[in-house]
Amino acid sequence: MDTFLGTLVFLLPGLMLYFWLQSFGINPVVKHNPAEFSAVAVLLWFPVSLSAILVFNLFVTVANAISSFEPIWTTEGLKTASGDFLFLILFLGSSLVISFLFGLVWAKWIHQQLFMRIINKVRKSRGIAPLSRTPSVWDEVFLNNDVQVVEIGKIDKSSEPGYIGEIKKASRTFEPERNIYLNEIQFFTELVEKHSIPVVNIFFDTKSGMYVKIFDAEEIKNAQLKDIEQLNKGEDTTSS
Repeated sequence: MDTFLGTLVFLLPGLMLYFWLQSFGINPVVKHNPAEFSAVAVLLWFPVSLSAILVFNLFVTVANAISSFEPIWTTEGLKTASGDFLFLILFLGSSLVISFLFGLVWAKWIHQQLFMRIINKVRKSRGIAPLSRTPSVWDEVFLNNDVQVVEIGKIDKSSEPGYIGEIKKASRTFEPERNIYLNEIQFFTELVEKHSIPVVNIFFDTKSGMYVKIFDAEEIKNAQLKDIEQLNKGEDTTSS
């Protein structure tokens, strides 16, 4: 029972913050093994739990007349209080909200606006290329919130036509396989061939031997508008 309570009080708040950070798109370069994951959770535990305890102490001070709790200022006091279910509910509930707020502030303002700028300034001063916005090439290319029409094929069979379509879904950072779900294959295949849409970037997966050609999004849009205009003109001619 002590181990279970220790996990709830001393690990779960850090795990909550780790979960929020990953959900907001702040991922490490490599997937952590269990030992590293536990170490990260312990490090993240401190700011969340400290804030939750301060909120709890404030609650105890304000509601002193109706509360039977005492303020907590030591780890022994935290262990003792963790035996009370009401305290656990208050502590974990406030930890959930606080970890969300910490993750939001870090992901939206501190990480990119301050943390990455400082790191990249130091790297540039040492003659090292700055870090990109995301931790992997896959994230940088395919996990942005934009429309992409691509051609997928094998590097050793580049002479053969690949599959052309709009990316609807792509694997997340730490999924074991790199999968892409294409939409409207026939439509975009005909559009690219008809208008000779240029390729602006090519992604190579050297491990699986897969290539992904990314077509010019602006040219794709213009080609669709041209087809709509031609279709409208054809309908006007028929009706007249």
